Amino acid sequence: MIWIILAASICGLDLFIKQWVEKNKELNCHEEILGGKIIVTKFYNAGAFLGMMKNKSRQLLGITLVAIGVISGFLLTVSGSKGNILLKLGLSLLLGGASSNAYERLTKGKVTDYFRINIKNEKLKKVIFNLGDMFVFLGGMTAIIGELVRERTSA
Repeated sequence: MIWIILAASICGLDLFIKQWVEKNKELNCHEEILGGKIIVTKFYNAGAFLGMMKNKSRQLLGITLVAIGVISGFLLTVSGSKGNILLKLGLSLLLGGASSNAYERLTKGKVTDYFRINIKNEKLKKVIFNLGDMFVFLGGMTAIIGELVRERTSA
């Protein structure tokens, strides 16, 4: 149950921030925070990461909803078992981030991205994302590591 609560909390936090950005920031704003390390930038993304599939929004939504169903089922399957905290954590992070973006894609047809990391690499500096995106990435990596650890310890 804790893993579902974690996923729901991540989803809620990201949706709360998106709503705040929606109400308080202008499109394509540029506001440095945390000593200039983060740049708040309101942007709408009709596609997936880096705008992939932006012209195929219905297919993207379908893929996203199927993925959420698979992740949810897998999380529910493993959450009752002992051990493998990394896999459970990763699936929870992944589910929370994906759910937030899916909700927006379903209700608005686009996802609100709202920050960039101010780094020296100009190409990476232009990438705008949201917490949901970060949790999808971190969750995916954590779940893979958790699964690899499980495979290694059971061999």
